Amino acid sequence: MIIFQKILYMKNMRFSLFVCLSGLMGIAKANNLTIGTPTVVGANLQFTISWDNSWNTATGPANYDAVWVFVKRQVCSGAQTWDHALLSTISANHSVTGGVLQVDAVPDGVGVFIRRSAAGNGNIASSTVTLALQTAANTADNFQVLGIEMVYIPTGNFIIGDGRAGGPYPYPFNGITITAATQAAGFASAGAYQTNGYGSSAALPATFPQGYNAFYCMRYEISQEQYVKYLNSLTFTQQNARTNISPASATGSWPIQTASPNNARNGIRIAAPGTAATIPAIYGCDLNVNGVFNEPADGQNLACNWLSWPDLLTYLDWSGLRPMTEMEFEKVCRGSGIPFVANEFAWGSTTILQATSGAVTNGGQGSELSTASGNGLCAYGSANITTFGPLRCGFAAGAATTRSQAGASYYGVLDMSGNVFEQCVGGYAFDYSSFNGLNGDGTITAAGLFNTANWPPAGGGQGGGIGRGGSFNSGVSVGLEISDRSQMTNNTNQAKQAIFGGRGVRVP
Repeated sequence: MIIFQKILYMKNMRFSLFVCLSGLMGIAKANNLTIGTPTVVGANLQFTISWDNSWNTATGPANYDAVWVFVKRQVCSGAQTWDHALLSTISANHSVTGGVLQVDAVPDGVGVFIRRSAAGNGNIASSTVTLALQTAANTADNFQVLGIEMVYIPTGNFIIGDGRAGGPYPYPFNGITITAATQAAGFASAGAYQTNGYGSSAALPATFPQGYNAFYCMRYEISQEQYVKYLNSLTFTQQNARTNISPASATGSWPIQTASPNNARNGIRIAAPGTAATIPAIYGCDLNVNGVFNEPADGQNLACNWLSWPDLLTYLDWSGLRPMTEMEFEKVCRGSGIPFVANEFAWGSTTILQATSGAVTNGGQGSELSTASGNGLCAYGSANITTFGPLRCGFAAGAATTRSQAGASYYGVLDMSGNVFEQCVGGYAFDYSSFNGLNGDGTITAAGLFNTANWPPAGGGQGGGIGRGGSFNSGVSVGLEISDRSQMTNNTNQAKQAIFGGRGVRVP
């Protein structure tokens, strides 16, 4: 028996091969998010949690951070696959010590949110969490407890578009206000929804998530370490579907890039090959290409690029999250009740300062920083995507940075402009009426694809996925502005591209 845990985010994790009946324990951090090794206590699962720079504020804006916690379970006597473990849907069945945090159950039992129970800010000391599983825990099984940092986006009116009927890019929204009434009634026609007829190919129903209602958004883009942990929880067949090469390829092979090794700063490699559709591969991070995996400078904390639309949606389904809509994207960036600023970036101004991966200190480490500093610091403008690539997730934010210096959205979400494109539900000629915002359920198909009903099946503007916010490769006025929709007819994210990554959201 082992009790095994992996934390999806930041800092360093030692890399080990694992099989049933062998031990493994690793720690990874974001804002020093740490989840201790889970243990079985009666029928429940117990572990410790701590993180830094937490907040809960009642004014300006009324929001808070949280950790989305979910559990994967492996029954060693069976097929030894990692399956999603459902949790109790009653908050009172879970507990956390210390008097600072609370555990919020969700209606589908796919995970829980752990957050501050009252207004306050600062570091969260180590607290013991006890989770009740729908199927009682037992000591013969293995468990992974995984955490993703989130930000609560409160209910409220907001504006999509920056008020311009034209602009330096096509297909603009023209300062439309989203309210309780628009969310409740939807939009009667495509023409009522956007300017110049570019947007939905059908009426927008009330079931489409316009962003008025509250939701959680990932604070950071998916990191390369997060994606490695996900790949390492899949079967051989599922891995094969989500990578460019067979999981049985040689140690050191590059599974998700489509170009030369280390292209665009993606360091994910095969650490141990799988075997003929029966034993999955083990993946790791090796940005410095020395054959030693998950060293401090191996890029675990870099935003994960080379993610296609199906890649992103499959990861989100597996995590119990869902893709955000392009309307929700603008809500996260601009905030509720805030007037638009023409040409604004995610930090609410038109000031921007270039950061590139060619000018960093502690490159590839959890402490990676740009050598530039100032207002509007943003990873953009790197024309050579062979040499340059994304930076560390949240690289511009520090303990004393302002919103503009950190490149933060109104609600404290990072890297919404630059680094890698956010892939959102939307795009020209997409029938918006087909997407009803269902959360992922933690499971994917045996073939390795998301299976939540009514999620857009194809990428690019023609199929339901639109790139928002720009990337490390974007020009200053193309893609980076939060109302820019120049990617809405671009179908390139059907395949893996160096500039595409993403993040997820979840309705509470």
